[in-house]
Parts: sequence; structure tokens; C-alpha cells
Amino acid sequence: MTASHANAGPMFRTSTPPQPEAAAQTPLTRFRGSTQSPASATAYQALASVPAPNAAEALPEPIRVDYPPYGDYESDCPARMGVDLFGNSWLPVIVYMLRDGPMRPGELRTAIGGISQKMLTQTLRRMEQLTLVERRRYAEAPPRVEYELTVAGRDLLGPIYALGEWVDNHGRAVAAALAEAED
Repeated sequence: MTASHANAGPMFRTSTPPQPEAAAQTPLTRFRGSTQSPASATAYQALASVPAPNAAEALPEPIRVDYPPYGDYESDCPARMGVDLFGNSWLPVIVYMLRDGPMRPGELRTAIGGISQKMLTQTLRRMEQLTLVERRRYAEAPPRVEYELTVAGRDLLGPIYALGEWVDNHGRAVAAALAEAED
């Protein structure tokens, strides 16, 4: 268990995930039932930087988080909040850009590139409501505003780095499979 999971709080409990069926899966079985051809599977294997395991090797156990029951509806599960945060495509980008310290909105927009002023303002306001960033106003002429990550915002860097590592390991293979599917 990593330090980030150890400090997650009493609501999180880790357990081992259920083991797959006794039959060993070959690397190509992950594509069964999908619209991808065996050629896509071959392209995925060729480009993936992590070698495919053989029957003698075991895959690393993923970390699984079990939540206590939340009633009749799963819509109130706290994990949905985390997924919703990443549903806004600009929020993780802004969190990542603020990792080194406070920035002014103009600096953020220039550093990010491709984001409109309206979208930047909307996202920063939402992040402020969610207590992910703190807005500081300085009594100067002209007025100056800076945004800085709060503790909750800084804690989002862990999943962002993990997602970046996944993209580094598997992004080319996924992009190749998508390009092949478009052809």
C-alpha cells in the first residue's frame, strides 16, 4: 500500500481483487468480443512498452478500493466525484500547470495554449468552488489575481501523474489501434 493510499482516510479499505478464472488468458483474449481485429491486437502488442506476460508470470495486483454501502442507489458513491473531476478535460491540465506554484490567469492561458479565456475562467471558478484552487487578489493598480493549488488540488497530482505514466506506457499502442479502427 502506497503512502497516498495509507493516508486516504477511514472510508477507504484496500482488498485483493477477485482472481480470474483458472484458464490462463493469452494476450489476444483481451480483444475478444470487441470490434478490434486480431491485427489490432498484434499492433497493440508490438507497440506496448510493457511486455505481455506469459503463463508463468503473474500480473501485478491492481489496488482496489471498496466503499461501504451507500443505500439503494450507486449514484451517491464518492468515487463518482473523482471521475467527474476528470470528466472536465481542462481541470487536470490546469492542476498540472499549477503544480510549481501560483500563476496569473494570463500566464496559465499562455502556458496551456488552446484554451479560451471563457473556458479558463469557468474552470478556475469551478475549481475554486470545489476548493481545489485558492484565488488571491492583490490591491494593486492594475489589479492582480493569482491562482494556487490547495492541499486537495495538490493531492490530485498523484492520479494525474499515474495517468501520464499509463499514457507513456500504452498511449502509442492505443493510438495505433484507434487509427487502424478508423481505416
